[in-house]
Amino acid sequence: MKEIKKFSDEDSLKIIQPFHVDESKKLVLEVEKYNSYSEQWEVIKAEVPLDKISGFIRDINVIFETEYKDVSETITTYNEKRELLTTNTRNTNMFFTQISKENNIKSFRNAVLKAFKRAGFSINSEFWAN
Repeated sequence: MKEIKKFSDEDSLKIIQPFHVDESKKLVLEVEKYNSYSEQWEVIKAEVPLDKISGFIRDINVIFETEYKDVSETITTYNEKRELLTTNTRNTNMFFTQISKENNIKSFRNAVLKAFKRAGFSINSEFWAN
């Protein structure tokens, strides 16, 4: 696993399965976080069909949006001993990329929009906070 950030007073984030497009044309990301407030580990797997992505926005986080609840997010929680506590799946319209601190954020946005366009998908990026 590749650790992205680890702060003693904040959550940590490890990539379990990096961004990839699976055989059914879904964008998939799987990460692990330690939630210091609840003192639990969370494994989050997000999936969204590429053709359902309609927007690419940034507020605090960089997020892919869908018009409907087309994003499947499975969250599995473990206690500090890594014993399974719960597994829940929900559908939402937001695919959180887990990206919140990117230096060249506007060039990053433009590169992602170009990549989607080259792949034949048109998405908008109307809201983009600096």
